[in-house]
Amino acid sequence: MKLTKTSKIGILVVLCLTLLIWGINFLKGRDIFRTEKVFYARYKNVGGLTATTLVTLNGLKVGYVREIYFAEDLSGDLIVKIALHNNFPLPSGTSAQIASSDLLGSKVVKLNLGKSDKLLQANDTLKSQMDVDIMQQVNEQIAPIKAKAERLIENLDSIVSKASKIMNDDSQHNITESIRQIHSTMTNLENISASLNEVIGGQKKSLASTFSNIGEITGNLKVNSEKLGHIMNNFSTFSDSLSKMEINKTIKHIDGSVVDLNRILNKIDTSNGTLSLLVNDPRLYQNINYSTENLNRLLVDFRLNPKRYVHFSALDFGRKINIVTPSDAQLADSVTFKVQLFASPSPVTLTSPIFKGIEEVFETKSGDIYYYSTAQYSSYDKVRMILNKVQGAFPEAILKCFKNGKEISLKNGLKLNKK
Repeated sequence: MKLTKTSKIGILVVLCLTLLIWGINFLKGRDIFRTEKVFYARYKNVGGLTATTLVTLNGLKVGYVREIYFAEDLSGDLIVKIALHNNFPLPSGTSAQIASSDLLGSKVVKLNLGKSDKLLQANDTLKSQMDVDIMQQVNEQIAPIKAKAERLIENLDSIVSKASKIMNDDSQHNITESIRQIHSTMTNLENISASLNEVIGGQKKSLASTFSNIGEITGNLKVNSEKLGHIMNNFSTFSDSLSKMEINKTIKHIDGSVVDLNRILNKIDTSNGTLSLLVNDPRLYQNINYSTENLNRLLVDFRLNPKRYVHFSALDFGRKINIVTPSDAQLADSVTFKVQLFASPSPVTLTSPIFKGIEEVFETKSGDIYYYSTAQYSSYDKVRMILNKVQGAFPEAILKCFKNGKEISLKNGLKLNKK
């Protein structure tokens, strides 16, 4: 059978109307293809509840609010029509509680099951409950805190006003000065602490050694306590002996000896007698010093030229000792003498202060050693005088002898000088 164009249009319109009705009910939360049970709940205030609001049971969606309208008795109460599409049986005493689902204030109807054995039937009225609004809960929690904050602000205001009266210019200046002094005191304490740490750190070993020594001393005292007892007994016996001695007579004898000693010292000081002249006459010291210098020169010359003073005879095994006074005779022209002052591994400037008092100083080098000497003279006696003069400053000074510019022994030089 072939459909006409009109039939096709009619079928299309019916389908569109069906889809439109289903879509409108779907947007309202209804499902026209499912069976629903309707229950009612009566409220004084629904708190912003609207149609299509979800109805939940233990967090599961079981229905929706189909309609909200005023009661017919003109009391102003609101009747909420609840449609449940879940076949879960509701016992008698079940309540419908309007609650907030989130912090933004969205509403939801929660079903709280009763404990009765009887079941509710369709179109029965549920008990109504109104959950406390979140804003109301917040206000209830904040209200005590707000009251406490207001009292705290009042107290702070009172404290600030009293502090402002106390904190005048003089008080502020005193407090500032006190803080400055406290800061200065803390700085000084830090410096003192740092100094103490440095001292203790530097003397740690000394302190440890001191304590160790103290420990050893106490140990020795403990070990030798018996000996110390004997010493104290001996000291007591000695003090008893001293108390029995005739100390007064001894002191009188000592006083007499001191008087006699003072008398002798007065005689020495007043130049009476030989001893006083020896102590007070400066010429005696000068003569002794001069004689000592001459004796030193004689001994040096005797050590260097023994044959000038001691002669051995080839026939006679005895010996003759001749003490000869050096003369100013001239040596041969080809024999010269000089005084070698000292030798040094490093050079010394000829203008050095150590050569003070010497007219001419000459430097010669042999290998790595520098030798410093006086000028050469043909007079042996003159060179001897120079040696005696410089020997105090240069103990190592010795005589050197040369013939025609070549060094020879002093013994040969003196022989040539005699010829």
